[in-house]
Amino acid sequence: IDISALARYTPDEERDIEFGFARKVRSPNLYERYSWSKTAMTASMNNFAGDGNGYFGDPNLKAEKAHTFAATFDWHDAKRTQNLKVTPYYTHVEDYIDAVRCQGSGMMMAAICGGAANATAKQQFVQLQYANQRARLYGFDIAGEMPLAQGAWGLWGLQGQLNYTNGKNLTTGDGLYNIMPLQAKLTLKQTQGAWQNALEWTAVRGKRQVSEVRNEVKTPAYGLLNARAAYVGKRLRIDFGIENLLNKSYAQPLGGAYLGQGATMGSNKEIGGNSMWGTAVPGMGRSAYVGFSVDF
Repeated sequence: IDISALARYTPDEERDIEFGFARKVRSPNLYERYSWSKTAMTASMNNFAGDGNGYFGDPNLKAEKAHTFAATFDWHDAKRTQNLKVTPYYTHVEDYIDAVRCQGSGMMMAAICGGAANATAKQQFVQLQYANQRARLYGFDIAGEMPLAQGAWGLWGLQGQLNYTNGKNLTTGDGLYNIMPLQAKLTLKQTQGAWQNALEWTAVRGKRQVSEVRNEVKTPAYGLLNARAAYVGKRLRIDFGIENLLNKSYAQPLGGAYLGQGATMGSNKEIGGNSMWGTAVPGMGRSAYVGFSVDF
């Protein structure tokens, strides 16, 4: 059963306040419940998490049940040409589907799970089993915009965003996997006639909060500059731009593990068959794009 409720209060034309609650259920998928073998090679084939580890399922997994409380405070002028929105939120998850190290019992089971060291290994891929635990997430989203100037060069404005999420496994005290670090975005916009132009700066903090049970790779901070433009006609719209204008090298915090080198059919324990742990998927270099849309 999924439930959502929203209450809105408007004290005047320049302020809006919203309070929300949601209950969301997610059932385990086939890979989380019924994946096949605990051996290193076959377990590593079950990895839609993208972290390079080996996984096997648990047919007794329960569905996740997340309860989220959030509020939005919206300040704006009467014409909504400038505004500021602040949205804090908190989520508690029962039966959160996380992972535990495969340990087993006896010499045979220990060998299947990748050896006894699998339970404490730090800088390598490991064998894991999905398990129900408890988790919580909290954070905030801040967004705003304001006009700067208007003249012969058109209308200029500024947009900004700031996003933060903190995730923790309440059962183990570990960090949650694939949590985006603090990120900010600042966009200088210009509109003149049919042209809409933007210069965007994105900054991402280094990823230090990681899932230790998965040996999740940390990533350094980075900043990217993007340039975008659009021509908007009566029926035709043309978009073009350049992403990562300065061609900066960076690692994606949510990109997972890079597995492009090494014999990917093997694990750390198999001689000559190990993928290289410790490298995050690199972000795309400078790239240009163009797009068209026609209404008829």
